[in-house]
Amino acid sequence: MTFKAQIKITLFLFFFLTSNNLAFTQNTQSYFFENEFEVSLTLVNRWSMNFGVGSRSMLEERFDGERIFGYQHEHLELNHFTNYQTNESLLLSLGLRYRFKEIFNPIETNEIRIIEQIKFVPINSSLFHRLRLEQRFRKNTIHRLRYDISYWFPLDQNFSLTLGTEALYAISSQLKPEAEQRFSIDLEISALKDLELELGFEYRIENYSQDLEHEYFILTGMSLNLN
Repeated sequence: MTFKAQIKITLFLFFFLTSNNLAFTQNTQSYFFENEFEVSLTLVNRWSMNFGVGSRSMLEERFDGERIFGYQHEHLELNHFTNYQTNESLLLSLGLRYRFKEIFNPIETNEIRIIEQIKFVPINSSLFHRLRLEQRFRKNTIHRLRYDISYWFPLDQNFSLTLGTEALYAISSQLKPEAEQRFSIDLEISALKDLELELGFEYRIENYSQDLEHEYFILTGMSLNLN
């Protein structure tokens, strides 16, 4: 795929995702800002660890074109992953995530999440696959299956772009199953040694099998490699 073709595909996806805001005004639309800082540390014998802290804020929520909620902070979270590189293509991870919600909204409940993850990157390929199983412990325990496929390509020596989509299915003994689809565009900047910056946009079709909602995320991230 040529560079011009990659740019055309990226622009098409961006305008397609943002245009959905006008096409589905009868459903709830929520706008978020999310940021994360991560530190990666290589250990011995193919082991590594990731530590991260992140936060999410809702900028506003609309229904039928009318604003129904304004700005509010959603949560602060802490993340940890232990990783094992089985071979050049396959990475196995076990993660733990804790979200602080009650300090921002008394009616919410803090959440503990356990994450089992497989990441597969075929040799000499720009595609990568990620499969996740999650157990979310809050008022109701929710089990989620997530599959992400992404395409990565460089723009030049310091900039690269990733286009991805993720399917998600959640089940709980006390709630109806939920299905979700996500689409994302991420610009990665690696001009600084051992430090990578990220700016992205994500569109989520939330719970489309029951009560359809549209969520839009502006994403920023910083990753520090301590290898």
